[in-house]
Amino acid sequence: MTPAEELRHIREGAAGEAPPAELDTLEAPGGDGALARTREVLEAVIGRDGGEWPTAGEWRSLLPAWFVAACVDDAEVQDCVLDRWSLRAWTYWFQPDHRQWRWWDARVADGRVVVELIVLQRPYLRGALEWLLQVARAA
Repeated sequence: MTPAEELRHIREGAAGEAPPAELDTLEAPGGDGALARTREVLEAVIGRDGGEWPTAGEWRSLLPAWFVAACVDDAEVQDCVLDRWSLRAWTYWFQPDHRQWRWWDARVADGRVVVELIVLQRPYLRGALEWLLQVARAA
């Protein structure tokens, strides 16, 4: 799946297409607003046009203010047990070579956001996406 195809899936969904690989489902509390905010952030990250990966400072201006405000400052990180991600750590896990999943489709059902992901390799980490869904719900 190319970045352009993934971006189309973020914006429009799978539209009944058969997935090209194994799917995994992720569910989180939330409604239409949470899904729209999740898509807003993903469009900025997945829609990145190659080249150098932006610094945390550059991401602050590229991502929605509500998302940036939810991120903890790296200077406040004292250990690995956090209830908030730092912007630097979050964007690190969204770099194309670190992400072992691709967005396939999403919907809202029974007060939950249901996301289908194409799994490129197992095991795969999805904590950064889970945190985005949590923050999008609270925004």
